[in-house]
Amino acid sequence: MRKTTSINYRNEAELIAHCPLAAAMKLIGGRWKIMLLWYVHHGIDRFSSLKRVVPHITEKMLYQQLREMERDMLRLVQGRAVSYRLTDLGESIVPMLATLAAWSEQHNVGQRLQAAMADESSSIDPTPPSLHRRARARA
Repeated sequence: MRKTTSINYRNEAELIAHCPLAAAMKLIGGRWKIMLLWYVHHGIDRFSSLKRVVPHITEKMLYQQLREMERDMLRLVQGRAVSYRLTDLGESIVPMLATLAAWSEQHNVGQRLQAAMADESSSIDPTPPSLHRRARARA
């Protein structure tokens, strides 16, 4: 549970109250929520199916993200099998996600990020800092 008396909490609450973009990002932000919204919109609506299509998400994290999204953007449907559907609020963001996806494809954002990550990983020295200290001590 988060401390509601902390400065960070109060700053975040104030920012959300005064900045519509900050409020939107609080609602859909994070590593998984946009992807989950996208998949549920496209009919991948069961927990096990979402677990299969979302790379590297743990069951615990998937459950946590779906629970958070149930407050506003997802509706749990109990039938022969449990599934998820987007609420009106969740559906209302889908056109913006489609625009964002098109922008990403148009500007090769995925390739740019992969190139940047490759550059970053090639510049990382794999030698542990303790070995650097020992080498300097011997010199």
